[in-house]
Amino acid sequence: MAKAETPTTRAPRGAKPVSQAFLAALENIPDASRAAVAKAAQVMIRDELKLRREKMKANAAKLRLSASVKSLKSVKSVKSVKSVAAKTKKPVPVAVAPAKRRVRKLPTMPVAA
Repeated sequence: MAKAETPTTRAPRGAKPVSQAFLAALENIPDASRAAVAKAAQVMIRDELKLRREKMKANAAKLRLSASVKSLKSVKSVKSVKSVAAKTKKPVPVAVAPAKRRVRKLPTMPVAA
């Protein structure tokens, strides 16, 4: 049975100069250890990319957490205002909704009879 060929995809923009720089730096390594150095460099690059992705995920989670904490603080402040108002038997201040925009009326055209 013939082996199925994998479709080739274009490399992302910027991949060519990075690979050329890697291969140029690899040419300066002696032939005896070139393969080992290349494998070690690939492992280090992969690990660095994983670390960067984890940091980005952690920062995104931290931002989501801070946004949720801010929203919880606003909810807590509204609840505390309501509870204080209930205790003092004063009316609760109601948040004012934004004003509705006026709809522009079209000029009426005289109808020809």
